[in-house]
Amino acid sequence: MKNAAENTLLSRVTAEFLSQEEEEAFLRYNWKENKVIARNTLAVLLFLSIAFFVRDVMEAKNAESIYALLLLRIGVASALGTTLVYIQKSREFIAYYSKMLLITQILMSLGVFVLSITREMIFAYLGVNTILLTLIFYQFLNNEFYYTIAACAFLGVGSLFTSLFFLDMDFSGFIGSILFLIPINFLGVIILRSNNRTRRLEYVSYRELAKSNERNEELIKKLRASLDEINVLRGFIPICAYCKKVRDDEGYWKQIESYLEERSNLEFSHGMCPDCAEKVWGEAKWYKDLQKEIKIK
Repeated sequence: MKNAAENTLLSRVTAEFLSQEEEEAFLRYNWKENKVIARNTLAVLLFLSIAFFVRDVMEAKNAESIYALLLLRIGVASALGTTLVYIQKSREFIAYYSKMLLITQILMSLGVFVLSITREMIFAYLGVNTILLTLIFYQFLNNEFYYTIAACAFLGVGSLFTSLFFLDMDFSGFIGSILFLIPINFLGVIILRSNNRTRRLEYVSYRELAKSNERNEELIKKLRASLDEINVLRGFIPICAYCKKVRDDEGYWKQIESYLEERSNLEFSHGMCPDCAEKVWGEAKWYKDLQKEIKIK
């Protein structure tokens, strides 16, 4: 069942739903989980962006550098904090959530680049920050597949550009950085696609279970309605003392067998009991002869 759902419902590339309507329904259903993960991740990044200002002060060469780093930290923290607060206050899925998160990811990347240039880091430090941020983008921020690819591509290319033109990275370091970034992004794509597939197949299973429960509820309602119909026969039924007809709920007088057949699975075959047969045919010769034969047998 899971393989069939994966082949017919999910994209082979992104592991997201092929139908935009189904994808939006899933995002609305999974919003609480995505919201918590994204909020907590942004909160950690916000804390780190503020906490590491202490190291900026320790390593800054002059007051101008400190002010520049402070403004940079404030800018990045403001972007993270704004996105975090907006996500936290949103009880339902935000239609432009993916675009908003992509902008935040780009601002974080720019912050890392400018920080490296301002503090005059060696390119290896920028490489470590790039790798960590890349894995965070793929694993925790739960953005759409292509938006995540775009954010990580911007981060990787920007990191190489910054290292090559501002941090005096040589050609050997440039090649080494590329060789690191390619497998890291490949691993990130595998993680992202696996998460997409698992979450969406769980949603499909939940949806099928919900439909099954709805069908069971409808069946239970029908059974209860049938039981209520049967229970009607347990109450007082008006019956004519002369002709023995009974009155139904709509006020019509009907034969007892018709009344019971309408309210149950009973079917009647008409015959005559011995007492009635004696009253009707008791004087008939054929009837007397028949009774004698029965007694002899």
